[in-house]
Amino acid sequence: MPARSLSSRSFLRGIGFVIGVGLVVAWVSLSLRLHTRPDTIQNMSHILHGEPLVFGGDSSSVHPFYNRILFPSLLSALTKGVGHLSESQWYILLRIATVTMALAAFAFTCLRSLHVTPRDLRLVTALMAISMIASFGYPWEDPTDVIDVFAQSLSVLAAIEGRFLLCLGLAAFFACNRESAAYAGIIWFFLAPSPRPWLRRGLEMVAISLASYAVAMAIRLHISSTGAANWLPLPHNLEAFGLAVGHFTLVNWLGGLLAVTLFLSCSLDMTESLVRRFVALSAIFALPAILFGYIDDLRVFLPCAVMLCFAVAASRRIDKEA
Repeated sequence: MPARSLSSRSFLRGIGFVIGVGLVVAWVSLSLRLHTRPDTIQNMSHILHGEPLVFGGDSSSVHPFYNRILFPSLLSALTKGVGHLSESQWYILLRIATVTMALAAFAFTCLRSLHVTPRDLRLVTALMAISMIASFGYPWEDPTDVIDVFAQSLSVLAAIEGRFLLCLGLAAFFACNRESAAYAGIIWFFLAPSPRPWLRRGLEMVAISLASYAVAMAIRLHISSTGAANWLPLPHNLEAFGLAVGHFTLVNWLGGLLAVTLFLSCSLDMTESLVRRFVALSAIFALPAILFGYIDDLRVFLPCAVMLCFAVAASRRIDKEA
């Protein structure tokens, strides 16, 4: 990739675009969940102390969320250590910062590892932003979602560049944000450069994923024994899917999922092997989303959308396969 001056107009326009889009995405997220923000901020402290999580008039300690301490820890450190602003104000600033950082990590990976043009970079970043907004239908904000986009993006970069220790470190560290950090192992298996024997790829994948999930489980068990296990909401998901199909409208969760899948799929060049690998990753990530997540909350499919957005970027890279 040719060197770019930090003062170049193209670079500065790219930075401005990412910041502007990040502000729009953060504004949508914060505005849609304004009425439930007190619950969300209260739950940040409850996660750190293993206390029941609050959702409106309901509360429960049986949630596999107690490894998700990264954002709550940052919020607590800023509120208590820095002060000056209220906890709610720090929450808003952190949300804006993490959304922007997620889009910046995605854009940086597209530029560095997939070698897209500046114009195409703005296109794929906008598609990533739309995909993020589409996942905001759930009434309660979960600030781990965009940090997960950040982690997945850097994992793609580490895998394409063949940096095993970086990929392992990212998977282990971001397990304190969301258990889907373990997807880094699967990303490594599909994207790590050749030549690499299949057995070695498989062992490296297992090492990355197991290390990540072990960290997540260790944090959960340390904080709350009642929140150590994963949900198994398959009966709920089957019922939700049946209802969505039987009473289909373009404004329910299934319509939103199909819409995102459609506009991303129509931008793919499936003749490219790298594109096909990203699409395969997206399909694989859908399986744990269905088995362990509530599918009527499109947030669980966000890693799938990240991989499809990378597939779009790979379709438009300037050094495509002959």
